[in-house]
Amino acid sequence: MSEHAAQTRAREVLHSMRQVHRSMNTLMRMQADQLGVTPVQMLVMRALEEEPNLSLGELSERVALGCSTVSGVVKRLVESGLVHRDRLDEDQRTVAIRLTDAGQQLVAEAYGDESLLSRALLRFVELPPEDVTALLNLNAELIRILDPEAQGTPRVSTAGTPIDDGTCR
Repeated sequence: MSEHAAQTRAREVLHSMRQVHRSMNTLMRMQADQLGVTPVQMLVMRALEEEPNLSLGELSERVALGCSTVSGVVKRLVESGLVHRDRLDEDQRTVAIRLTDAGQQLVAEAYGDESLLSRALLRFVELPPEDVTALLNLNAELIRILDPEAQGTPRVSTAGTPIDDGTCR
């Protein structure tokens, strides 16, 4: 394959990925709007539903967002009564974050069988299992290829300052 043809093919792949990303964002935004939260808040609450009592660092890693971003999201969720922060008895410096009853109810609405997200994503079961497996494998490979940290390249802003690596200090 010529270099021009390879570049054209790569652009087609990236365009396709942007379309999938945009469609998922639209679904998340629509679902979040119905529930009065943001898509990121839904993502954080889903992670807490799957694994309660996470520290801020663990939660940040789990949702693949920077610690400062997750800290702000958690603060707003606490103010909304959807999550609660508890200091651990064994280490008063560490805070465990968990859903409140209202947060659990919201997650059930956001991801339950009748939710907009679930109805859309359940259409994946119509795909042959081997196609889903191939898609997941290709996605993992693309992440590996495109992840700057996997290539030893630190992430920096346009100003040249390091981008929050997600670690909580």
